[in-house]
Amino acid sequence: MCLFSIITAAAAQERSPGKISSEGLGGKNIADIFAPASPANLPSRYVFTLAAPFLTATDSVAFADLSDFWVNGPRTEAGLPVKQLYILSGTETLLENIFQFPASSAIKAVSESELLSQVYTDETWAILPFESLEPRYKSIQLDGMSALSNIFDINHWPLTAHIGGSPEMSDADWQQIPASNRDPGKLTTLMLTGVTALVRGTASYMDVWGPEYPAKNIRDTLRAVDLLHVNNEVPFAAVCQQTEAELNRLQFCSKTAYIDLLTDIGTDLVELDGDHFQDFGDEAVYKTLDLYREKGIPAYGGGKNLEEARKPLLLEHNGNRFAFIGCNGKEIGYASASETRPGAAHCDIPWITKQIKTLKAEGYLPIVTFQHIEYYNVSPNDEMREDFTAAADAGAVVVSGSQSHIPMAFEISENSFIHYGLGNLFFDQAFFLPETSEATLDVHVFYDGRHIGTELLTIKFTNLALNRFMTEPERHSVLERIFSKSIVGVE
Repeated sequence: MCLFSIITAAAAQERSPGKISSEGLGGKNIADIFAPASPANLPSRYVFTLAAPFLTATDSVAFADLSDFWVNGPRTEAGLPVKQLYILSGTETLLENIFQFPASSAIKAVSESELLSQVYTDETWAILPFESLEPRYKSIQLDGMSALSNIFDINHWPLTAHIGGSPEMSDADWQQIPASNRDPGKLTTLMLTGVTALVRGTASYMDVWGPEYPAKNIRDTLRAVDLLHVNNEVPFAAVCQQTEAELNRLQFCSKTAYIDLLTDIGTDLVELDGDHFQDFGDEAVYKTLDLYREKGIPAYGGGKNLEEARKPLLLEHNGNRFAFIGCNGKEIGYASASETRPGAAHCDIPWITKQIKTLKAEGYLPIVTFQHIEYYNVSPNDEMREDFTAAADAGAVVVSGSQSHIPMAFEISENSFIHYGLGNLFFDQAFFLPETSEATLDVHVFYDGRHIGTELLTIKFTNLALNRFMTEPERHSVLERIFSKSIVGVE
């Protein structure tokens, strides 16, 4: 199940974390250590999260198992799948008060500079302060709840320390106290998706069951994120009655009524650098651009001419400033815009890297999405790797492949998160290959101007239009296949 669909069910479990006084910290208030602006003894709460190497298939563990590990260490029977847990030096007392017991010998405190490398070297997990998260960690859910969620409820999060205050404060009093290190007003969830093409088999289902049909099983999750990206490759045409010859040569259009699917799922931005954007000529492109403007959906990667197509889309949410850049990375000619003709922006890597550097210097978080080579392999080819890496090296915090019809590998470093391909969001390739029935939805989480983590949701198609979230065995199989070809750079 996905992050947003399971969090409500998990919210039923309540507990009362330990409360920490300044006396329990050798005379120091933890607020002075982790939130220096807080006056001594001012009540505050402090959020921790359980983290693993990003290439970890496990999504959630029971807090009871984590508590048992803290007290007793690893067990041979079911529990945490690690033999040791790392914590950040200086947080020992804080965590002991949360768990209400001293740590077992399996808990080891290390410095912040050593923590990430130790987690990867020993293939183990760590309990981190929320603000220590970064994309090379995977934030593990506790009882189905995620610290990265935009509907996170601190009152149900078990890894929360209560700091300062007075003995007279009740649990109800504490529930009014915000977290000192996790302000929901600084957090943004951005979902990047793969291929959408509302044509052929997908269109036939939409004509029978309605435009909203393809999102029937995943709609609520798509709508739950703060910013939803859709890569819609196909133009809308005022009259879209496709002939068999047009379909055979992959010349596509979508009926204007199908825009209702994009509005129903809450699309916040649309990528227009797809191969088929010019399939029905200039008139259909202009019609499509007008339709997006009418519906209030900003676009990038394509436009009424090359200048417009190259413009970054600038968006701001909760203080996080984003710059979206998109282009078509195939050989010139795939729906390419010109100075006088509408279409998609062809990838000019020197131009894009200069653009990224400028936007980064202006305080934006550059997000680059490529409509690149359709390569039916988990690992990218050399041309893809060269272009994606160039964007990352220039300062893009996320580089995502919108073109792939199968889920592909990752390359993650200290400063960039690359996903070479996600698979289809809405397209009729369910039975073309086993892998074309599978896809990821990448939820990138930003906090206070920084990319802090990514949660992967996984979907599987059941017919030519409809997908659903994967079962746990299906999900683990897909993740293990992708992760086996992925790279995380840790010094």
